[in-house]
Amino acid sequence: MERFRSGYGKLIEDTSVVPHDSAAALEAEILRVGADRVAAFFAEPVIGAGGVFLPPEHYFADVARICQKYGVLFVVDSVICGFARLGNWFGIERFGVSPDMIVFAKGVSSGYLPLGGVVVNGRVADPFWNQEGNPFLHGTTYAGHPSACAAAMANLDILEREDLFTVSREVETHLDSALRGLADHPLVAEVRSGVGVMGAVELTEEALTERGITTAEVFSEARARGVIVRPIPKALLVSPPLIITWEQVEHLTSTLYGALDAVMDRH
Repeated sequence: MERFRSGYGKLIEDTSVVPHDSAAALEAEILRVGADRVAAFFAEPVIGAGGVFLPPEHYFADVARICQKYGVLFVVDSVICGFARLGNWFGIERFGVSPDMIVFAKGVSSGYLPLGGVVVNGRVADPFWNQEGNPFLHGTTYAGHPSACAAAMANLDILEREDLFTVSREVETHLDSALRGLADHPLVAEVRSGVGVMGAVELTEEALTERGITTAEVFSEARARGVIVRPIPKALLVSPPLIITWEQVEHLTSTLYGALDAVMDRH
């Protein structure tokens, strides 16, 4: 996301970025760079903070096949999509593929305490743990912090005990249906939802450029009415708690519609 990189330059020089919806573009870039120079490919099951972009059908199956074909590690970023947000543990299971590595955070403790981690498969772990001369001597000051880990363990128990995986699938369906009701608003170009308890309402180019409307204005109007959404340059993102009720979903979307109306009236 350019807004997080502007002014810093490239943090890591030897990286490539490919379109989020084209496995063919990934393969073409691997061939352009040279497979022997590509260490890994990173992807989110659903792009979260970047705008809630859903993967095309068969995308991850094709990605997994391409990475295996060229010996490229397939790394999944499940920071947003994990721990029932997509109805399962890490989100990527929904697409029937097994990555080489998974990075996670946020949902593992429901945000009560900061915690993140990495899951690796046996092939990746083996050289570090089972072969001589390759100790894995990396760590951070707060690695394995007992309080954060205890909070996470309690949170995982709740996820299982209350079957929030099933609950999230039900909420996903209702949220998707409710958000679709915003698609006919004059300021709305697109609604993206239907995979996970998350969604995006993107404003039209006419609203953003010719009218000079900002997503921050819509955010402020919604907040004044008791609903918090996340404004990014072109869209409003929603990612409600997994235990949100049907009534609260309806309140969320009707309030957002009202906020859009209020901003439109000013412009």
